[in-house]
Amino acid sequence: MTSIAFGGGPTLDQRRSFAGLKHGTHVPGYRGYCPQIKYRVGKTYGDDTNLLSTTVDHRMPADPVGPPPVGVDQSGLPDATGDNKYTKSMVPGYTGYIPRLTFKYGNTYKEDCDVCIDEFLTNSSTHDMKAHDLKRTVRSYPKLQPVSRDPGVRDYLNKYRDTHPIKPILVEDKRAYTEPPMPGYQGYVPRIRPTELGLGVRYHQMTKNGLEAFKHENSQHHEIHRHPVTIERGDSLVQMPSYNRRLFLNDGMIPKYTGYCPQRRYRFGNTYGDTTRSLDICTHKQACYGDTLMSLRKSLPV
Repeated sequence: MTSIAFGGGPTLDQRRSFAGLKHGTHVPGYRGYCPQIKYRVGKTYGDDTNLLSTTVDHRMPADPVGPPPVGVDQSGLPDATGDNKYTKSMVPGYTGYIPRLTFKYGNTYKEDCDVCIDEFLTNSSTHDMKAHDLKRTVRSYPKLQPVSRDPGVRDYLNKYRDTHPIKPILVEDKRAYTEPPMPGYQGYVPRIRPTELGLGVRYHQMTKNGLEAFKHENSQHHEIHRHPVTIERGDSLVQMPSYNRRLFLNDGMIPKYTGYCPQRRYRFGNTYGDTTRSLDICTHKQACYGDTLMSLRKSLPV
């Protein structure tokens, strides 16, 4: 008896009767959706799907056993030359990639490879033909001339400049450095997180304050570098920024601050804000806590 692939073997009715599947029955192990199947109990999967196919309207499954697959013309497949990868003599066990092979079922490896390779070569040739036709169509049209070389456009722009000497002809695409971005911008904006410039204001105003402070610091830095370096430099060029450089402020620390606060672990009974406001590191009036400690050491008797 010849195999099914070559037209031999049992007939379709004989195979259907051997499997024992009634019309409308899903194959056991089918993972797709079947209406009302979760409310059926007490029978096998085949009997439940058979009864549901007669009582519930749903798409009927394909036949469990179909006709033998149509073979591929071997003359259209390339011969193995040692350099090409997809040939008519694919060896089972090949671990390389074959287009659309993962979507083929029920045939031998050789048959599926022939079908996939034939489809891939056909689609590739069709795509190359369409690309060639598109290039040929584009070349058939006359080339567009740049508008900048048109003397009429040049004369019109010169006339517009003579009649409107103040208005700019072209709009600048580059934004100003201090223009705040749109709300939702995820990029970095300087000075809004480590300082108080981003507290209690909207995103537009917060980013504007941060960019203006950053621009002011850069301009001040460049201004200092233009002057010659001396041993003693006065404070005329050095200006304090618009925000406080202190980390521990007099108003206390914001709740959920995960940094280290000296001596906080020894305070009890108050909220986080009241506790930090009572610490020496937040109550001092100097520019930094180190200056406060230096003044206290100088006031101590020797």
